[in-house]
Amino acid sequence: MPLFLLPHNALDACLQRLRSVAELHGPRRDTDGLCRLAPLPEGVRPDLTTLRTLLPAKKYLLPPVETTLTFRPGEGYRLPRLPDTPLILLGLHPCDLAAIAYLDRQFLAAPPDPTYAARRAAITLVGTGCSPDGYCSCLTHPSPLPTPCDLFLHPVEEGFLVTAESDRGKELCRSLAGLLQADRRCPPPSARDRFAPPLPPPSTEELDLSLPDWRELADHCLGCGACSIACPTCACFELLEYATLDAAGAERRRRWDSCLFKGHAMVAGGESFQQERWQRFRYRYQHKYRGFGPLQGLPSCVGCGRCRVQCPSGLDLRPLAERLERREA
Repeated sequence: MPLFLLPHNALDACLQRLRSVAELHGPRRDTDGLCRLAPLPEGVRPDLTTLRTLLPAKKYLLPPVETTLTFRPGEGYRLPRLPDTPLILLGLHPCDLAAIAYLDRQFLAAPPDPTYAARRAAITLVGTGCSPDGYCSCLTHPSPLPTPCDLFLHPVEEGFLVTAESDRGKELCRSLAGLLQADRRCPPPSARDRFAPPLPPPSTEELDLSLPDWRELADHCLGCGACSIACPTCACFELLEYATLDAAGAERRRRWDSCLFKGHAMVAGGESFQQERWQRFRYRYQHKYRGFGPLQGLPSCVGCGRCRVQCPSGLDLRPLAERLERREA
């Protein structure tokens, strides 16, 4: 795989060329001190030193609220206009790239979700290396999925080592001709190899309903859903119907939800499959570390640390996961 060097003094020119190819978004620090994935207009540099953005890249693939169907009398249900604007997401770390791989498994499996598939096809992924902190667990709970990436930037003292990891990435490299310098040093690990070797499959033993940890953790959980909103792989949603008062049309909208919300498992008649908070907490753990449905046995935690950073109660599932998944040293 050819290796190139992008010197620091060529970064602005590189960003300008990327803007000529597609709409450019990346980590951007705002006046409130928080770093968000946001548009990078001319003159604005991305913050490539930040370790995690407030929200992950899932907001581009699964917006917090989106119309999935429209209805008109005489026409019936129709798909909305599918998004096709080319977009480059710059500065995604390996954990966020692995999260996109997980979402791809969910929403591109047959039959694929049409709005997700359209957004995914329009996005070019540019990854960036990082150094994990105490909130991260990517080295102890890595994703076993291949990490999707088109171009990867590995920080070095002189700038960034650049590797193209897809045909689209090779095309981007060609568009950056004159800015990239051939480099002969030993190539860094590819984006697909930046996690530690995958751990053994999760335990197949049924999670003990009487385990006191569920109630202990739930007693501290506020049920606010901040962990779900910040998680790059949480994709629970609810479907809402909005009709006009004159019955001239209607929309079906998909809106982010959380399995920690009491209403998430509620069915007709007001009954709930997860009435108690400890039951909802156990259900969330099941998803993050065991997987369920078609992805049973595939953990969805990629170790980004956002849930621990955002949790107002400071809850940390790692000690419990180490014990239950038999991964203690």
